[in-house]
Amino acid sequence: MEIGNLRGKELSAYLSQKLDELADNICQDPDELEKFVKQWNNGFHTYSLNNMILAKIQRPDFKLLAGYKAWIKNGRKVKSGERCVRVLAPMKTKIKTDDEADDVYIIRGFRPVAVFDIEQTEGDPVDVGCSDLISGDVDFDTIVKAAPVPVYIKDLGLSNGNTDGKTINITPKTNSSSMSSTLIHEWSHIALSHCNDSGILFESENRSIKEIEAETCNFIVCSALGLNNSKSRLYVGSWGANKEELQTCGKKIISVAESILRDIANVS
Repeated sequence: MEIGNLRGKELSAYLSQKLDELADNICQDPDELEKFVKQWNNGFHTYSLNNMILAKIQRPDFKLLAGYKAWIKNGRKVKSGERCVRVLAPMKTKIKTDDEADDVYIIRGFRPVAVFDIEQTEGDPVDVGCSDLISGDVDFDTIVKAAPVPVYIKDLGLSNGNTDGKTINITPKTNSSSMSSTLIHEWSHIALSHCNDSGILFESENRSIKEIEAETCNFIVCSALGLNNSKSRLYVGSWGANKEELQTCGKKIISVAESILRDIANVS
C-alpha cells in the first residue's frame, strides 16, 4: 500500500496497524533496536517512541525530524518537492474542572501530521545531539531516586536483584553500571505489571517471557542513557524463539521504556 495516497481516518488506521508490527520487529533485533534508540535520542524535538517507529516505516534512515514551521523557526526550510513523513498527534479537548488553576485536557483521538527529515531541508546548521528528554550521563543514585518504589542494597547471593513490586533489592557491586542495569531491569518488571501475582521476581538467566520483556525494556533504557549492556543484547536476540508468545509485546515494551526514561530525566 502506498502511504502517500492515504488521507484522514484511512491513514490513521494504516499507521496504527503498522505500529504493532514494526515495534515487534525492532524489539527482536538488538542491532535494529540500538539503531532506533540512537535515532530517537538524536533530535531537538521530543517525539514519542511510537511516532519514531511510524517515521521509520516511511523513512528508515531518517536523522532528525521536525515539522515545517519548526524547521523555519530553526533557520531552515523544506526543499521544494519533498514528501513529508506522517506521524500521529493527539487531538485534545479542554474540560472544565473544580480547580481553575490548571487547564485539563482529554485526548479524544489522534490525527496524522507532517514532519520532515533534516536531509529534506536546507539552511542554517542545527545542533544535533541528545534531546533534553534524556541524558547520557546518569549515575546509579539518580536512577534510585527516580525508581517508583524504595530500593535496598543487600547481598542476594547468586541473584543480582529482585522485586516484589513494592520494593527493589540490588546486590552491591563495584561496577555501578551493572547495578544500574539490574535496577532498570527490576523497575521494568514492575512497570510491565509482572508483579501483580504473589511472590518475588528474581533477576536470573532463564528466558521466560517476563524476563525477555523486562530485559528488552532494560536494553532500550540503557542504550538511551549510554550504558553498554551486552547481556541485554542476548535477551533481545532470544525473542525469535518465543515469537508467537511475544506477539504484539513490542509496543508495550517501548512505551514502558519511554516512561522510565522520562522519570529518570525528571530527576536528572
